[in-house]
Amino acid sequence: MIKVPILDRLSFRDYQGLFITILFFIVEGFIRIIVMFMPKFLISTFKLMVDILFPWISRIENAPHVSPLEKAQSFEKMVAYWKNYNCEQHIVRTKDDYLLCVHRIPSVKRQVNVDKIINKRRNHYKNHTSRLEKNNIQVVDNLDQFIRESLPNTDQELALTTQTYHSDSSTIYSNERFTGSATDRKRRSGKPVVLLYHGFLMSSEIWVTNTEEFSNLPFILAQKGYDVWLGNARGNKYSQYHVYENPRNQPFWNFSLNEFATRDLPDTVDYILAETGAASLTYIGFSQGTAQAFAGLSVNSDLNRKVNLFIAMAPATTPKGLSNPLIDAFVKATPTVIYLIFGRKTPLKLALFWQRILSPPLFVKVIDASVGFLFGWTGHNMTMDQKTVSYQHLYSVTSVKSLVHWFQIIRSGQFHMYDEVPSRLPYHTVNTVADHIPPRFPTLQIKTPIAIFYGGTDSLVDFDVLAADLPSPLAYVKSIQKWEHLDFLWGDGIEYLVYPDILKLLQIFNPRLPPPSENSSAAVPLMIMDQEQLRMQQHEDDVKQARQQQQQQRNFKSYHESAPRDKRNSGSRYSSLLMNDDSSLEYALEETLIKNNGSNVSILEEYKTYFDYKQ
Repeated sequence: MIKVPILDRLSFRDYQGLFITILFFIVEGFIRIIVMFMPKFLISTFKLMVDILFPWISRIENAPHVSPLEKAQSFEKMVAYWKNYNCEQHIVRTKDDYLLCVHRIPSVKRQVNVDKIINKRRNHYKNHTSRLEKNNIQVVDNLDQFIRESLPNTDQELALTTQTYHSDSSTIYSNERFTGSATDRKRRSGKPVVLLYHGFLMSSEIWVTNTEEFSNLPFILAQKGYDVWLGNARGNKYSQYHVYENPRNQPFWNFSLNEFATRDLPDTVDYILAETGAASLTYIGFSQGTAQAFAGLSVNSDLNRKVNLFIAMAPATTPKGLSNPLIDAFVKATPTVIYLIFGRKTPLKLALFWQRILSPPLFVKVIDASVGFLFGWTGHNMTMDQKTVSYQHLYSVTSVKSLVHWFQIIRSGQFHMYDEVPSRLPYHTVNTVADHIPPRFPTLQIKTPIAIFYGGTDSLVDFDVLAADLPSPLAYVKSIQKWEHLDFLWGDGIEYLVYPDILKLLQIFNPRLPPPSENSSAAVPLMIMDQEQLRMQQHEDDVKQARQQQQQQRNFKSYHESAPRDKRNSGSRYSSLLMNDDSSLEYALEETLIKNNGSNVSILEEYKTYFDYKQ
């Protein structure tokens, strides 16, 4: 008897599942065809009849179930809902002529004490301690090694890596000189830059769908003074444009993870750095957003110099596979069969189709059942209200080729480039020598510091395999045992289980901190170290300052004895000022002139004489 691969291994229950799946596809396709060819006036007539006969249905359907964010049609409208943030849209033209939309939150309209709000919510969080214990959080912190490497060794290096902002003046005192026009100088605000990138079948909207304002990472970063950018991969709802190709045609969709990593990411980073004038940025990716960064950094050494820190949330490079054994065996057998199911353009259009037909609460149940069937996720760490809003912005289209690429990776268990000439055999045999091997992404070559956040019950993350393919040590690793994939976007308590760690990482690896708010009068040094390094630095500064004071006193005493007798008394007030703890001559002069309303000319003359003497 001839044995057919895969089909021969199916049980009776597997055949039942296969039959139901095929039947669902047939019914769904039949409904879509009817709706597609139904005249618009007929659909409008039916809708009008329903509105007249059942007005309460229309009111329920049109009104948001949880929040207006649920029905917001674009990223700009979602940001505008909170009324606290400025929002911009930029277009990046890649080297292969795709036009990518990049959203930006450059500043805030109203400053809010984020820490106070988050701490207040934490205090009111029910059973917070017990839930933290249940989450079984584990942290591996190697930041001290990276801080030690990044600290300046000489005073000259320290001068080149520090900068001070004075909020009571429009002038920025720095060793760096801004060049270009006045518009360029205004545009280059000196803020640290952060780029966030979405996952597979998603868009930039996923970062701003949380129902609580400060559960959204971009808003927290903007309030903290960062220049926040949010990327969109080619093909999604914001980036379906090309200089020459039409999205209706197949050539437009001829891209995979290769193009995300080698085209979209570096071109987007270059555009942002050119626009802001920053030397580097911090990259935060989710799911496929981490994969494209791992791939891009591994093949582009120049990109490593432009990204000062890579934060990977729910990283996906070598997923184990799908939870359902039937579907898992099917896609592992021959990934290219996906082309037979979905064609050569975009997959999963049916998800968008049902999203428009079903009410949001019912759509949540459909999605929960689907991800449970495919990945084994429960969604218990997200509230029902949160899923009702987030799932409305969950899906955005991409190419079938990128889906096939992921199934090739799952099949091989290797994080490799797209295989343009896959094997014709639908299965492997032990005595078969591969006719070719697609090149792997050399992730061990990455130089950028890496921080990883992952869930212990995330079926798409195999941390042991991932860590073995990355340079050691990783800067920071945090594991939340009970969390799944989507929890790192919308999990309950994410604002104090994950975001504080991200803010700490941003402060350490960014060479500058944002300038203080207008209400602050203190200058903020932009060099961040850990507590022990700060104590050591403080001790060194104290010793250096004491030596400077001693030298200053000797210099002034020598000058005072050699100065004309009629000048000695006139500068007595200034003499005492120079003998105090402040060693900055500019500060001393400014304070003295302020106290005397700028009228004591003798003090100004004596300062000039003293300065000339010291020179």
